[in-house]
Amino acid sequence: MINYDSNIRIADVKLGKRHRNDLGDLHALIRSIRAVGLLHPIVVTPDHRLVAGARRLEAYKRMGCTEIPVRIVPVPDIMRGELEENTVRKDFTPSEMVAIARALRDEEQRAAKERQGMRTDKHQGKFPEGSAGQARDKIGAYVGVSGRTLEKMEAIVDAAEREPKKYGRMFDEMERSGRVNSAYKRLVVARKAEAIRHEPPPWPDGPFRVIVADPPWSFDSLMLPYPTMSVEQIKALPVSRIAADDCALWLWTTAWHMREAFDVLDVWGFAQKTILTWVKDKMGCGDWLRGKTEHCLLAIKGKPTITLTNQTTALFGPMRKHSQKPDEFYDLVESLCPAPEGGRVELFQRKPRPGWVGHGDEARSAAGPLVAGEAA
Repeated sequence: MINYDSNIRIADVKLGKRHRNDLGDLHALIRSIRAVGLLHPIVVTPDHRLVAGARRLEAYKRMGCTEIPVRIVPVPDIMRGELEENTVRKDFTPSEMVAIARALRDEEQRAAKERQGMRTDKHQGKFPEGSAGQARDKIGAYVGVSGRTLEKMEAIVDAAEREPKKYGRMFDEMERSGRVNSAYKRLVVARKAEAIRHEPPPWPDGPFRVIVADPPWSFDSLMLPYPTMSVEQIKALPVSRIAADDCALWLWTTAWHMREAFDVLDVWGFAQKTILTWVKDKMGCGDWLRGKTEHCLLAIKGKPTITLTNQTTALFGPMRKHSQKPDEFYDLVESLCPAPEGGRVELFQRKPRPGWVGHGDEARSAAGPLVAGEAA
């Protein structure tokens, strides 16, 4: 085994493909070399290909040196050399670990081909043959993470490489924070949402993945420009009949009817999760406080896919016709709740929307009214 120290010209060092591109801050390293010299020479192969010491090599270049001390080692453990050189100094990013894992697999596959026809008990590679899961765990342990974590990293890197516009931000989040699980969870949700969007459209009467309901709640002391419904009539609407097994429901209510709205959800078979508040640009009427907000309960049935990013519980949008909701609300729903074409329905719809099925007197739909005498 070749293993000796010498000096070589910096110009003769071959960098080749590196798994780390970020060399970090070199100023402290340069000050240390000038004060006490190079404590550890760089490591190269017999043909002067760099194995470990890219930071020390760059520091020597910046110092204006033409030669650098080296230690020469044989080829087989190049990836391990770089890994051990860096893990004790500066943690690898997830994508760097993936790059090293890929290189290790390539090396093992090459070695496996060379071993074909040989006795495997005498010619094992770094990772003895076994199941795919065992091989994954061995490589993961080699780069310092569990096999499952490595698998998640690779899934995010692969997605970002294939579709950088769609998954690039997810990849950047993982690289910056090192939080693999949260980025992977977002990837899983994004893939589910994409699959949902490509589902065939439902029948005109469902089942729907997303339901928006704006029932005409009645007020004893307020005359409204449309027919209203009692709470019992609203409860009797066959919403559960048109809902998919995994469905998100948005139920509009006023502050006055908030308690009854929760009762409606129970009867319809939905579990309330949060409340969206629409902050209007104008104030309305009121007996105790002048109304400037309206509320929408987000409830679910089953396990619908929700693509949450930066959406909040506050919705800002202008008032228009009486009871008409702002376009910003529909943009929010579409961003949060993936559905195929025609997979969203609005009950008591005021205005037709592309890609939505509507029920209501003012916005006629091929689906027909949900109940006889339905009002908008």
